[in-house]
Amino acid sequence: MKGPLDGKMALVTGAAGGIGLKVARALAQTGCGLYLVGQKFMPLEQAASDIRSDYGVKAEAHTGNPAIAVDAEAVSMGCADAEIFINCTGNLPPGQLEDIEDARWRKSWEAAVFAPLNMVREMIGHMTDEGRGVIVLIIDAPLETNSLDICASVAGAVLKTLIAGVEQDLAQGVRIFGLCTERNVEPVSLSEAIIRLALEPERFATGSILTAQDILQDEADTPA
Repeated sequence: MKGPLDGKMALVTGAAGGIGLKVARALAQTGCGLYLVGQKFMPLEQAASDIRSDYGVKAEAHTGNPAIAVDAEAVSMGCADAEIFINCTGNLPPGQLEDIEDARWRKSWEAAVFAPLNMVREMIGHMTDEGRGVIVLIIDAPLETNSLDICASVAGAVLKTLIAGVEQDLAQGVRIFGLCTERNVEPVSLSEAIIRLALEPERFATGSILTAQDILQDEADTPA
């Protein structure tokens, strides 16, 4: 399929289902090739097969757990030519501090914090070598700290700090953004916002923490 991202490759984590798969399919509609990353081979390979059939773009399945450093390194080596990296991992439980037991807190942070941290480290290296690249971390958290949603609030704060820290040392041509879900964004709006960032990353300052509304409203306000 020909489109505005034809010839580019995107790496999408958490791509076997949920928002990750929706984002991957939205990118495929623009002609973008895909590296789909997840931990379960069969659903991941099925997703890649469906995308190849539906959109006629390259789609490869890469299994691994990016929360484990050696897996993140292996995945990134296999997808080193990706110009776009979208992190869609994370399933953070709601509740106050006393509501979330230790095991659940730690498990959720593996996907929501350690996986993107490891992948950002690896992909920045590859993108720096190429002199170009766009990284978008989906931050499934409230915009402001909320004691009733403490696990997501704290994880979101960590990712925002990560983005602010790495942005200061990024090579020219490499950009990073946080896309905050506010815990209630529609998948269609989120996918549209990611496509807009992938198409025109220069419209926003690198290191920005954005919402889908910020991005789509900016597009609507731009004169034709």
